[in-house]
Amino acid sequence: MKSDQASTTDVPHGEQTFGVRTWRDMFRKICFELDEFVTTRSSDQDMAVRGYRALNLAWTTWHLHDWFFEERMDAGDDCLAIIATAFPGVDFSEKNERKRLTLFGDELAEKFEALSICRTLATAGKHAKATSRPRPELRAQEAQPIEWLAPGPNGPICFDVRVLVGNQPWDARDLFIQAIADWRNFFALIRVAVPDTQLSV
Repeated sequence: MKSDQASTTDVPHGEQTFGVRTWRDMFRKICFELDEFVTTRSSDQDMAVRGYRALNLAWTTWHLHDWFFEERMDAGDDCLAIIATAFPGVDFSEKNERKRLTLFGDELAEKFEALSICRTLATAGKHAKATSRPRPELRAQEAQPIEWLAPGPNGPICFDVRVLVGNQPWDARDLFIQAIADWRNFFALIRVAVPDTQLSV
């Protein structure tokens, strides 16, 4: 039996997300995941785990835009004038809800490269590949042994997961630090305060 779709709008935030209720909570989650990603770098014995952590972090980092949109931009037009300060010349008011969310994501990805990379990683992680906005020059590499280094006392010496954009490598840690900085820059542009999270990286 299908549930009543309209009734889902009556479910309070947090009741289906383990207490995560606001976009600020999701921002804290990104920072938590990055700290965990960095502190486990030397203790993850299974190299595949590094990829799992990186993919989870990319998902959270990109989908913060859904949370912000739902809470601020879909609540009415009051917030749209504020958002316009980050994206001059872009008219969100002419769009329906779905197109407005899509436009918001496109403008974020256009303005912030690290968020654009996270969008591709998150989309590929959900759908097996990113076909709607393909970036064929982008590759996400799992942790791999460094062939020319002799194994250390704990086994092969490896480079951590990283992203290649063409010939430009991003250490995954650096990518996610920049993505958090991108979010902070966006919130600064629209004069919205973010939680005072202290990263240990």
